[in-house]
Amino acid sequence: MPRKAREARPFGVYYVRQSRSEARPIFLNDADRLRFLEILKQAKARFGFKLYAYCLKDPEQYHLILHANGSDLSKLMKSINIAYAMYVDCEGKLFKDRYESTLLKDRSAFQEIKAQIDKRRCGDCFNGDMALCDVSDPFEDTCDTCIRSIEEGRERLAQIALSEHRDVSELIRDKLRRNDLILEFRRNSLLSLKDLGALFGGLSESSVCKILNR
Repeated sequence: MPRKAREARPFGVYYVRQSRSEARPIFLNDADRLRFLEILKQAKARFGFKLYAYCLKDPEQYHLILHANGSDLSKLMKSINIAYAMYVDCEGKLFKDRYESTLLKDRSAFQEIKAQIDKRRCGDCFNGDMALCDVSDPFEDTCDTCIRSIEEGRERLAQIALSEHRDVSELIRDKLRRNDLILEFRRNSLLSLKDLGALFGGLSESSVCKILNR
């Protein structure tokens, strides 16, 4: 039977669940949970999604509430799961099938699921890292000013260079400023890693990833 297509929205709010396979639990101990949190932080920097809640207490599964914020949900979840599975390096598959996701279509649905996760965590320290979680209202986030194409990106970059009394090439040669702008554009655009690399002087996707993960 073919898989049911996911309802994907680049600015959707999702409740994501991932369960273990028969090979082993997802989390054996707190060291595993800490590593998963580090992978989440790296993925946030790379993909620019917003994280509103998570629960790692159950060794059998994990729960996330996230705002895709222009990212491809499938790609970012694949990145998280692959990175964690490589860390675990168990025999056989770590995860049972693909992750499950539910699009939370309004604030009421979001608040209901978030309350369930808050209740589930019962004070566990792996569910309350406010440095990792976003606190804004996901249903007030808009993308009216998002950069949607390389052409729009070039226009925005030219505006920034003009405001700083520099030309674009000079701006890009300033690596510290360039790297800050790459992070800013990642958070406020629909541009892929390849697009960002092309916009900022022909960087490779791997180079952009390294900048985003710093």
